[in-house]
Amino acid sequence: MRYIYDIYSGFGAHSQYPTVRYASSLLAKNGFAVYALDLPGHGLSPGTRGYLTGVDDLIEDGVAVAKHAKSDAIASNNGDSLPLFLLGSSMGGAIALKVAERLGKDFVQGVVMLAPMLSLKVGSFERMALSFLSIILPSIPLIPSSATTPDKQYRDSQRRAECEADALSYKGNLRVSSALTCVDLAIEISQSFDDVTVPFLCMLAEEDVVVDNSKVGELMKKSKSEDKTLKKYAALHGLLCEPAPLIGIIEDDMIQWLLQRSS
Repeated sequence: MRYIYDIYSGFGAHSQYPTVRYASSLLAKNGFAVYALDLPGHGLSPGTRGYLTGVDDLIEDGVAVAKHAKSDAIASNNGDSLPLFLLGSSMGGAIALKVAERLGKDFVQGVVMLAPMLSLKVGSFERMALSFLSIILPSIPLIPSSATTPDKQYRDSQRRAECEADALSYKGNLRVSSALTCVDLAIEISQSFDDVTVPFLCMLAEEDVVVDNSKVGELMKKSKSEDKTLKKYAALHGLLCEPAPLIGIIEDDMIQWLLQRSS
């Protein structure tokens, strides 16, 4: 074990979801000890399925698992510290960036974001409606999202079938509070780009219909990080579900970026 890695999944997914497992296996093969969490209501964690209670709770959970990973790795490494990196896909990319901002670059050595949720195409009226509904019907699964269907996220047919067959993921309509949490997280992220100082790799899916990529250029311009990399791919939202040869390029880009910053 040379390094530690903390993974945050997208909405509805969990620590054993196929896309998380693909990333975990790749990292483990390259000398990383991997930690991942199931958010409340996700995977094996208790709680109403697919129910997010707010941005602050998301970030607190992310901070807690990052601190646990760091302390556990130190205990397993005879008291010596190891570099900690964060990886997040979709909503998890936004969480990873906020966790790194909260903990600082002395604690987190780098962030990798796969098709990150930096912005959503939701207007002010829709957000106001979600805010009102979240007061009276927070847990109601009311918000349909055709953009999240597997065929619009995962191009490789075998990996898409694995994601479709996963029994622990949440696949229903978005609960009102969950939808509002995603919108608020994207807004909070976009308003704090200039607070980003940690090294990061942003891996962009150019054919993404799940998240809005329009803010990525703003992140690259405003971030005060001295080490920021943007990679673009002709890919769907699920970057690790692309067929060869593209999947090999994506995986190599991720690992090479990490290894260059782990020595």
